[in-house]
Amino acid sequence: MAVSSDITVKYAAYVAVIQATTEERIDRIRRGLPPALVGQLASDLRIPDHNLALYLGLNRANLRRRMADEERLSPQESEAPLAMASLAGSVVMACRQSSVERGIVADPLGWLGRWLRTPLPGLDGRGAPIQYMDVVEGRAVVATWLAAALSPGCPPSV
Repeated sequence: MAVSSDITVKYAAYVAVIQATTEERIDRIRRGLPPALVGQLASDLRIPDHNLALYLGLNRANLRRRMADEERLSPQESEAPLAMASLAGSVVMACRQSSVERGIVADPLGWLGRWLRTPLPGLDGRGAPIQYMDVVEGRAVVATWLAAALSPGCPPSV
């Protein structure tokens, strides 16, 4: 079952992140992302925004201040939300494949939010993937785990 164009349109911002070139993503980070992206990600992933900020290594008070002052996130603060948006785009794009499970296609970002919060068997009690999203190396590992979870023949872990 492939993803409908409605889902692709609904999540176009995340698809745009995954389709952007490396240079375009670096430029977005350097310019700083709007802090509202964190709230949108939290809503789409069904994770409370204060929890998502914590998992992304963001200071909640600074995030609230930037939102109130309509300031962009710093480049350092922008890296984790952009990585999370990239994961979201990856799931939406994967839904275009007929091999992706119907439950993922029905609610790709809801599935991603659950998957991120579910401990993986290979972590030996060290937590769920979302607990690795606050550092660059952790985000790279989570992207690898997600790609494996979305691969044909690999049962989804949620």
